[in-house]
Amino acid sequence: MRLTRRGVALLAVVASGVVLAAWFGPRSLNALVLPAVVALVAAAVQVYRADPPRVERETPADGFPDATGTVTLHLDAARSYPATVTDALPVGLEGDSTADAVVGGAPVSYEVTYRTRGEHELGPLSLVAQDLLGLVRSETVADGTDSVLVYPPVRHLTGSATQELSAVHDPGPSARRDEFDHLREYVRGDALRDVHWKSSAKRRDLIVKEYVPEADTESVAVSAGGVRSAGDRMAEAAATFAVALVRRGVPVTLSTPSGVVAAEPGEEKPLLEHLARAESGRIPDASADVVVDAGETTTTVRLGDRETTFDRLVRGSDALGPDDAAGRTARREGVTA
Repeated sequence: MRLTRRGVALLAVVASGVVLAAWFGPRSLNALVLPAVVALVAAAVQVYRADPPRVERETPADGFPDATGTVTLHLDAARSYPATVTDALPVGLEGDSTADAVVGGAPVSYEVTYRTRGEHELGPLSLVAQDLLGLVRSETVADGTDSVLVYPPVRHLTGSATQELSAVHDPGPSARRDEFDHLREYVRGDALRDVHWKSSAKRRDLIVKEYVPEADTESVAVSAGGVRSAGDRMAEAAATFAVALVRRGVPVTLSTPSGVVAAEPGEEKPLLEHLARAESGRIPDASADVVVDAGETTTTVRLGDRETTFDRLVRGSDALGPDDAAGRTARREGVTA
């Protein structure tokens, strides 16, 4: 606990009053010093009784790099008091997390922008509490943290890469084209004969028809690893292929040095959650259908029998975002793009 600049100024007034009282008598002390002393004592008592609040955070949804979300802080305390609060942010998140608040009053919010892949911790919350007159302040830290997941980027595959990926999971002639299943949004590489033009005209987006296969589609194995320093590149390449597969209705079994996860068609969230936390290392399954190997400078990908670099299979630095058809599909499935 210490005095603010205003409190120091008032203390100077008290000292001046004492000097004046010595020259002109105690009446000057009563008129000037006593009210100031009472104010300082009351301020100190108010700040001393300001206990650290119980903090409850409303965190934004997990999402991709460059997404922006809102963190809302509920500060519950037995007694209300003004304070300046600052929520600790990790390197992977950016934002101005300092705000003036009334502890025990209305919640306060701030914006964060996701920057790097990973599980990032919000908090703890530090507070600078002061009395209503702004004379005395104290600093404290409230316990409690929360976290958000930032997924790896998911890149757009080129047309030729989409065809190669289709060859890996080609269902052959067993798929019946006479039994309709559902409509979905167009994904690059879909056959134009499957476009449902009436629905596309209404939605102003290409909509394609999905048919019921005679048998379950065989799961495609995706395995990823690499040097320790290339974890982000490993996760980005693995996410690109794994998500492309499940969005095309193909089940995926993904293995990384951090473990194995299986996903059914349309279930991209388990894949993204796993890859958000995955660390690089030795490739778990070198015989997988799709193998990602992140080296010191280059990420190579083996699709079936062909090996090439990841950069040759994607379109520039383009990544899926909120305005992409695939991104809208992800949001409907509970994944923020």
